[in-house]
Amino acid sequence: FYLHIIVMEPDFERRLLMSMSGQSSLNSSPFSSPISTPVKHSDRFIPLRCLSQPNAYYIEQDMSTRNSTLMEKKQINTRDATSSSTTTTGSSDRTKDILTYQALLQNEMFGTRIDTIYDEQIGVSGLNGSGGITGNNSTNTDINTGSNPQTTLTPSSSTLNNTTAGTNFGTQSPLFLSPSSTSLPSSFRLNYTNTNPNILRLCDPNTIFKYSLKRNSNDLHYSPYTLSPLSPSSIKLLRSPRKQLRKIPKTPFKVLDAPELQDDFYLNLVDWSSTNILAVGLNASVYLWNANTSNVTRLCDLQSESDTVTSVAWSDRGQFVAVGTHKGIVQIWDAQSHRKTISFPRHTARVGALAWNDMCIYSGSRDRFIIQNDTRSNKQERKLAGHRQEVCGLKWSPDRQLLASGGNDNRLLVWNQSCSTPIQTYTDHTAAVKAIAWSPHQQGLLASGGGTADRYIRFWNTLTAQNLQCIDTGSQVCNLAWSKHSNELVSTHGYSQNQIIVWKYPTMLQLARLTGHTFRVLYLAVSPDGESIVTGAGDETLRFWNVFTKCRANKESNSVLNLFNKIR
Repeated sequence: FYLHIIVMEPDFERRLLMSMSGQSSLNSSPFSSPISTPVKHSDRFIPLRCLSQPNAYYIEQDMSTRNSTLMEKKQINTRDATSSSTTTTGSSDRTKDILTYQALLQNEMFGTRIDTIYDEQIGVSGLNGSGGITGNNSTNTDINTGSNPQTTLTPSSSTLNNTTAGTNFGTQSPLFLSPSSTSLPSSFRLNYTNTNPNILRLCDPNTIFKYSLKRNSNDLHYSPYTLSPLSPSSIKLLRSPRKQLRKIPKTPFKVLDAPELQDDFYLNLVDWSSTNILAVGLNASVYLWNANTSNVTRLCDLQSESDTVTSVAWSDRGQFVAVGTHKGIVQIWDAQSHRKTISFPRHTARVGALAWNDMCIYSGSRDRFIIQNDTRSNKQERKLAGHRQEVCGLKWSPDRQLLASGGNDNRLLVWNQSCSTPIQTYTDHTAAVKAIAWSPHQQGLLASGGGTADRYIRFWNTLTAQNLQCIDTGSQVCNLAWSKHSNELVSTHGYSQNQIIVWKYPTMLQLARLTGHTFRVLYLAVSPDGESIVTGAGDETLRFWNVFTKCRANKESNSVLNLFNKIR
């Protein structure tokens, strides 16, 4: 045997032993640089518990700075609708980014398994969760519940019971964004999956002494060999597509001159027929504008009678036009032949509101009465007395069973066809009620708007005579109209904004704010296809807007395997 003995230098051996025992010195280790920074050990999964919220501090600062700048711009120019709409969209996107970041942190740190952020304003979500929080914000078709929507961002009880004690979170947690701290809108909601599947497997007696465990159906979409450090819920959240807000054009697609269009809150001088013809009352004449051909014709002229037009209304089939006059006369004109078929001199003052029900015409006047006339005979059917001042709004329900009337006495009355007295009386408004609209989507849902001293839009359940909710618009409510295809409505306003607002019901979030009129937007009509509206104002213009969209129809399959295509 040959024995090789290696003798180390004493200094090198001493430095080597010091490094192996954990001792360090600036010049003692031969394996590192003479100058090195000491390593600070910390838990990489737990953030520092500081007073501010680390996951949203810079975002909140950015939002507050941006909001203050926008408020200064708003004081300079209150009619800048483009910057206002851009701010609303940007704030909504930034808010969703905050909630997404919050959900990712909670998934990876606390195991809360949030896989969806639901936006009530859009009405869709990226991926639906199997369980979760259903709060008060969900779109509910039951009009009996009229509570104001609120945001609920706490997990379900099943989620809290199956998590460890160290993962409890609330408004005091630095990772939780409370609505009060970030001013989040109430349209967002977090959806949680049922519970942690690993905890369920430990507690499920059916899985004891089994060779294999059933995998959760939600986990089948993810490979067990993935190298991603994120949990499946976080991957779902990041992969879920973001649906953009429906873009509503801020400018009208057509503007027509309407000379001598009166600036009177109590008149109704614009109506759109089911045959796509617009009727407009201008001083003593009524003009018809064909939306298909853009041809303009004059239906009647009351100058020879020394009278003026105060209201117009199309019949249901678009065959006749009812014209109310300043002298209290209701005239029925044939739109095809341009001839007056019948006249009803029933009122003693101007007729400002008209409403058709089949072949009967209902007229509301300044003499405080509502009179029913049958156009097939020269007979007065009924005379309804309930208002103490001028009747300025009349609307029939979609089923033609209930008539809503609004007056300058700040009252909203509901009538039926068999009774001469109102069956319901609402007195919550503090100004004239001209804006009235029945919902075509929910039976018995009625919306009404008050004048300058009120400014509120109120919703009523006429089936139970309950006040569901109300919202302060900040300006005079002149008209209301529901969308035929979605749960949205549009309102036109007077003093002091002169604007048009598109609302999402029941959250009452503003989808769009349209400006362009320089006077009160007193007149409103909806196109027969339900996509466009026309507004009129004292600035003697008619403006056409695209505010609503049609529902997407299901496309029929042209496959040869579809047997229904062969049936005739």
